Amino acid sequence: MPQVFAWSDRECLDFMVEVRFGSWNTVGCPHCGTTGKHYWRPLQKRWKCAGCGSTFSVTSGTVFASRKLSLQTIIAGTLLWLNSAGGQPALELKRHLNVTYNTAYTLQHKLREALVRGYNQGPLAGDLEMDGAHQSGRRAAEKRGKPQGSRPVTSETPLEELSSILTQAGKQKAKRKGPPKGVVDPEYGRRLPEDRRIVMVVRQRSGKKGKGANGTRVAIAMAETATEAEGILATYAAIPESYLNTDSSPAYASVGKSFLAHRTVEHAKELSGPNGENNNQAEEYNWRYDRAEKGIYLNVEPKYMLDYACEVAFRSDTRRLPNGQQLRLALNVATNVGESRFWRGFTRGNHRSHELLHAGPRLAKASGPAKGRLPGLATRAPF
Repeated sequence: MPQVFAWSDRECLDFMVEVRFGSWNTVGCPHCGTTGKHYWRPLQKRWKCAGCGSTFSVTSGTVFASRKLSLQTIIAGTLLWLNSAGGQPALELKRHLNVTYNTAYTLQHKLREALVRGYNQGPLAGDLEMDGAHQSGRRAAEKRGKPQGSRPVTSETPLEELSSILTQAGKQKAKRKGPPKGVVDPEYGRRLPEDRRIVMVVRQRSGKKGKGANGTRVAIAMAETATEAEGILATYAAIPESYLNTDSSPAYASVGKSFLAHRTVEHAKELSGPNGENNNQAEEYNWRYDRAEKGIYLNVEPKYMLDYACEVAFRSDTRRLPNGQQLRLALNVATNVGESRFWRGFTRGNHRSHELLHAGPRLAKASGPAKGRLPGLATRAPF
């Protein structure tokens, strides 16, 4: 890490050229696709394409296009983000880089967007595991962004205080009018909270003892149903030549018949079946996501849940690699998926209008304050 902060501008440029293009002799023009040696303009730190004559920089056509940050800040910020094993709050990165909160926040989300579009792609094959985990949920919108906690109640709690706690709970319950708006859980028949989403994960076993999984794909669903499971596996699994390992949820019963074999474990009775049936790698991913959401990011908004889920998948799959190799992988994805679709102009009110469900985009309201300055900001005292 200290070496990156000591790099000169030329060393940062050489590193980004290597990560994106491989070498200075195999630079690809983002405008016409011509690959080779282009005319380098050192004062502008840009190339002139030998084919179409357009100019471009090392970040043109990437999620970092139109950047204001230096290459050193981008590289160091990405490495700091990756070095946090369970995830990293934007506030922490802001303090490390001495930038604004919005700058740190959008940098992290551009990296997550790159993982959604460039890493969470392609089918897995072999011994596969699948599971769905409930995330977000009951009154999450009320709690999001607010410190959470409860007033401890013990045998020593005075009767007056206990009465006050019960009265407040009753008032909160009375505020919730009408039936819940979420979908019905097909397995238990209960209506899920409006903000509830299911993080569906497909993991490929490495086949080596102690090495865990070596490939992860994730998707967001409204409920853990047979239709969702079939669609996700059709996207992320080479079904005819693979084995499927799941729990006993009815969502996988039908699609499991299309695999070479479908092994199940009933978690209500046992962690592993009599012949070693388990989906421990999928459960391990769920644990990592829980740790990130509940311990670091705190109430992830459904609209951005896939972004965070892909981050957790990348961290899990690359956790045994040296941090330099992790950095190269992350930046290679970020510089080869095209320009950012969701985070260019975010601080100017250009917010994503939908959440990325596997079944298809779902409209979602914009996050944060409305576009423009906050009401009354101009008249507020400066100190």
